[in-house]
Amino acid sequence: MSKKISKIKRIQSAKRNISPLMGHYIIPTEHAVKRYRERIRMMNEDRAQTAIVESVKHSRMIALTKFGDREIRENRGAVFVCELHGNDMYVITVLISQVDLRFVV
Repeated sequence: MSKKISKIKRIQSAKRNISPLMGHYIIPTEHAVKRYRERIRMMNEDRAQTAIVESVKHSRMIALTKFGDREIRENRGAVFVCELHGNDMYVITVLISQVDLRFVV
């Protein structure tokens, strides 16, 4: 596990005990919150974290990477890059999809 992820894990474990709105296993990083606020919708950090968790809960997996146990998930035009560590899913970054989803079932 990288130093950055281990630092995030320590910080988020403290936040997880405080905030009941966070998902049990879905943890957005500060970078993901910043990108969500920048690319999707401007809101305060707590609401952005909650929005990311809810979007990832309702998302569908569209790809897996060969390294790092990462998965790419999509929900309503927002793409989430997630990294798995045990039972925890860290949302690394948020992108906007450029794919036309009219014909996807």
